[in-house]
Amino acid sequence: MFKAVKLLNLDRKYEAIKVEDKSGQIVAHPIEKLNIITNFFESKFQNSNKPFIEAFFGEPRKLKKPITKEEVRKSINKLNNNRAPGKGGIQGELSKYGPETIDSYIANIFNEPFEKHQILDINAGEIIPFPKPGKPKGPPKNLRPMTLLNTIRKTLSTIVLERIRPHVQKYISHSQSGFRPNRSTADVAWTHK
Repeated sequence: MFKAVKLLNLDRKYEAIKVEDKSGQIVAHPIEKLNIITNFFESKFQNSNKPFIEAFFGEPRKLKKPITKEEVRKSINKLNNNRAPGKGGIQGELSKYGPETIDSYIANIFNEPFEKHQILDINAGEIIPFPKPGKPKGPPKNLRPMTLLNTIRKTLSTIVLERIRPHVQKYISHSQSGFRPNRSTADVAWTHK
């Protein structure tokens, strides 16, 4: 399966990203390109004026309802195939089609930080720039970012979403379609036509 997907992707031609400096000249050196793109996206995503929030350090305590291996399996099954794995390097398919014994290990990874008051480092993502279709190549503003997240983070995010969904449903209007299971914003568009 993985070999077949790899062979299909070999036919694709990947074009190097063209980047211009402030004077409008095309940059050839990869390190200069990297610095220009990094500085551009940092200016968009980081705000140095915001105050730094210290991490909370109190008494360690377990979750009232620890994350179960069944919740992990349900979340893993929702992962999309053929997605970039992010910094963790673990493909979603490896978790999805791997042995179910890993579910209890992942559940322990999620529960341990609460028991021992440790930080689970899953916030790091990698931003990959792609040219915007139909835009001139060169200016960094014509690049769109795609963030690659860890498979573990995606799994935990889905578990948290499933846990809070019943509580959030109480406050969302019935006409709200976005982010609801089995509903789409297209439903609302057609009802108004």
